[in-house]
Amino acid sequence: MTGKPTALIAGAGFAGLTAATALAQRGWSVTVLERQPQLRASGAGIYIWENGLRILESLGLGGLAKNAYRGHAMEQRGHDNSILDDGGLPPAVRLVTLHRRDLLEGLKGAAEKAGVEIRTNHEVIGASAQGELLLPGRRSLRADLVIGADGVWSPIRKSLGLELGHQQTTEGAIRTIIEGGTDDLGPGGEDKYIECWSGMRRFLITPLASHQIYLALTCQETDEEGRAYPLNKTSWRSSFPHWAHLIDRIDDVLSWSPYSIVTVRSWSAGHAAILGDAAHAQPPNLGQGGGMAMQSALALAAYMEGVTDSRDIPGRLAQWERNERPLAEHCQHWSCLYGEVSTLPDDVRARAIPKAMADPWVRSELLRAANSRPTGAVA
Repeated sequence: MTGKPTALIAGAGFAGLTAATALAQRGWSVTVLERQPQLRASGAGIYIWENGLRILESLGLGGLAKNAYRGHAMEQRGHDNSILDDGGLPPAVRLVTLHRRDLLEGLKGAAEKAGVEIRTNHEVIGASAQGELLLPGRRSLRADLVIGADGVWSPIRKSLGLELGHQQTTEGAIRTIIEGGTDDLGPGGEDKYIECWSGMRRFLITPLASHQIYLALTCQETDEEGRAYPLNKTSWRSSFPHWAHLIDRIDDVLSWSPYSIVTVRSWSAGHAAILGDAAHAQPPNLGQGGGMAMQSALALAAYMEGVTDSRDIPGRLAQWERNERPLAEHCQHWSCLYGEVSTLPDDVRARAIPKAMADPWVRSELLRAANSRPTGAVA
């Protein structure tokens, strides 16, 4: 290998841009191919826990947190709006929320500053273990390392034969952002995120900066009124009457969509790797989908630092996976477990949540990723 090592990345989302920036900062020549005509963040708001904040700081994006909303508790409430768990966070664990668009723009800026080339309108249909990205029309591009950060339906994952399963859950969410602030959360609602349960529905209230609130309305696929588009406000007000003032403000929404759970044989094959949702898509119940995508991406770059012989890359990828995969799959497992709480009757849930959350072991498992030190992050 002469000159800089080269990387090609399919997908300009959180995982792809994090990997691109971190590799470029370590001396790699990086090109990102994005199939959309412009970079676009799906969804509405996003949670960034302590581990994610350490990653952003390592990329030179610590300032994003200054413009985000910081909460100090993830409060759980029952069908009658009674507090089931106050959800107080340890002082050492920061949690902020921001618009997904703001995070994507920040990562794009960091990538470009590091010298990454981002090409839009470039579709990738597969990859090879020899370090090729496959394009329509039997065209291909080659690099020392190719990365599929191309989402839950990843054609790169499939073309490399890495997929074990892709399951879609029976639970899904409607998402939107409304105008509002912490005063809308009522007495005791300051500096909190509030998740409310009613039957098999959930209502997540997430303040953002700039006097906005991100709402996620979660229900089962069989709940036709709950997942109706346009939103059936009358039905949702009946489930969460205490929050009718927020539901009334909802205008347009992102229509109901289920969550994906992706399992794979491996995160890599030869000179090709997969990242983020392509490797370990999970329900958003722990707020770590984006965090784990960025964490595995930063770690990959750390394991690639100092490569002088491309023949070393497969071995380094194997080591990266051995060290990083257990935490990503831990998050996936616990996120799926958490989702089962929605299937409990209200009275059972009202007993189960306080008991479970009072257990130090349960809390530590839920916060394991947040408490982790991402590989490659600054001290």
